[in-house]
Amino acid sequence: MLERPDENDWVSLGRIVRAQGLRGAVRIAPYGITPDIAEALVGKRVWLRPPKPGTLAEETVLDSSRWHRSVWIAEFAACQSRNEAEERVGWEVGLLQEERPALGADEYYQDQLVGLAVVDDKTGEVLGEVVGVQPQAAADLLEVKRPTGKRFLIPLVRAMICRVELSSRTIRVDLPEGLTTLNP
Repeated sequence: MLERPDENDWVSLGRIVRAQGLRGAVRIAPYGITPDIAEALVGKRVWLRPPKPGTLAEETVLDSSRWHRSVWIAEFAACQSRNEAEERVGWEVGLLQEERPALGADEYYQDQLVGLAVVDDKTGEVLGEVVGVQPQAAADLLEVKRPTGKRFLIPLVRAMICRVELSSRTIRVDLPEGLTTLNP
């Protein structure tokens, strides 16, 4: 075991929610990654981080990856039995930012979107800041906090997202009238 990666270098992929089977597989609640991303990590180094602050992260290799509905089922070199898998329930699965797979055009990791300013593409008005991404079946939702503190949700769909500009830390949107007041 090595000391856990620095928080600024760490990308969390999901949280282990339970053991799966008898050979050490685990079920993971994914944090916005897709089956394609998970498959690209097979054979690569990942980290398992216990929930207790200040504890060491465990370096391991992702041996296999498959999906059942919205649950990621994975096997790691560090988990060879059901008991070892059960010991890691609640742990996060992650990797270093520089080791995550490259995404296609117009694809982003959730952590890249959090903190970006949301700007109305027509008026230039700053509508708020992305404070979270909520995975949903049809489309993920951007959780945006307005300058007033109120929050609203924006479906992450091409019809509403004009462009994401990581360099200027903005997301330019074209929202239907009233969307910012519909959401709590």
